Amino acid sequence: MTKINPFKPNSPVPTAMFAGRINEVVALEKGLYQTKLGQPATILMTGDRGIGKSSLLLFLKAVAVGNIKSPEYENFDFLSIHIPVSDKLDIGTLLKLIERNISREIGKVESIRSFVANTWSFIQRIKVMDSGVSAAEVDSEVELQLDQFSYSLAETCKRIVKPERGENKKDGILFLFDECDNATPLLRIGYFFKTVTEALQRQGCDNVMFVVAGLPDTPEKLSISHESSVRIFTPLKITELSLADRIYVIDKGLEAGNKLNVEQTTISDAAKDQIAALSEGYPHFIQQFAYSAFDHNTDGEISLEDVFDSAFKLGGAIDAIGNSYYASAFNEKIKSDEYRQVLSIMAEKMNSWITKAQIRQSFTGDDSTLTNALQALTTRKIILKNPSKIGEYRLQQRGFALWIRLFGKRNRDKK
Repeated sequence: MTKINPFKPNSPVPTAMFAGRINEVVALEKGLYQTKLGQPATILMTGDRGIGKSSLLLFLKAVAVGNIKSPEYENFDFLSIHIPVSDKLDIGTLLKLIERNISREIGKVESIRSFVANTWSFIQRIKVMDSGVSAAEVDSEVELQLDQFSYSLAETCKRIVKPERGENKKDGILFLFDECDNATPLLRIGYFFKTVTEALQRQGCDNVMFVVAGLPDTPEKLSISHESSVRIFTPLKITELSLADRIYVIDKGLEAGNKLNVEQTTISDAAKDQIAALSEGYPHFIQQFAYSAFDHNTDGEISLEDVFDSAFKLGGAIDAIGNSYYASAFNEKIKSDEYRQVLSIMAEKMNSWITKAQIRQSFTGDDSTLTNALQALTTRKIILKNPSKIGEYRLQQRGFALWIRLFGKRNRDKK
């Protein structure tokens, strides 16, 4: 009998299966509570790909709108606006997206529909800035747009926090900006947050919370358009799950699967421990290794052998993770076979520190090429440089090393 696989390697984890992240959840819920009481929070959440930022945002949204009860606070009731940032997004389009989301959410109420239409009518007048417009004119137009946007947002928030015609009262507005590392200079993302948060404060609007999520280089993207924009945020670094949380995620997934399927599935402690170890604490990787092991199993008990077979085979978990996370860094971002050779040499040490001298022993190119390779790979954040020891480098993750050793050469042979 075919079973429904409960693990979700290709999408954020559903809120019902969310596990771990106690400290992060506490910080975010505290931000909601503070914002509700008129002390608005602005949080910058950073972490590697696959670390679970999007899943955490989905969970926060569920708490903010009252779908999940916080154990520490009464049910929240925020208006929640989710904005995924792409490299196609400019500041004019961003303002239109926000207006559209607000209109969808609160424009459903008859008594407030005309208020929303009038308050946000300026959106219809936002112009497309073509190449014939001078930089000074663009800057001036953006200033005007953000001034009107901030006013409209403040008036909207005040209206829903203190309703005038018997509408349901809201705690405030929560903005969730995901994948902000994709931001281009056209978005002026740092300038947007700095300008809007200060304008809201001047207008006495204290119930808007911003949560910004992205890769570790997101602060640099913010600083490009406004150097001090990073300082308005409370940093929240998302790191690997603890061993106990990794096991909990696996148990939670199987529990969900056994509710969906007639035929029940169990898992040995050794198998759980191996999935936890292979994942390195990355929630997405846990989902992929567990998904592959569940799919591979045929006797109703996921064993250590199921985990190993499904992880290391062609098309297995490591191969799938590599294609999603590592193939681009190994193939597209690197145009030199010599640079790829450096990564292959480093992969033999997994993600342990290795010296330049040790790499040189196996490297077939000259010393200047090796120096250039290490510098380029460090700049592109493909490898890490030891800040406390000169001339030492390592790969960021054991999974990257495993993928290079198992499948890296195969992927190059396809080219």
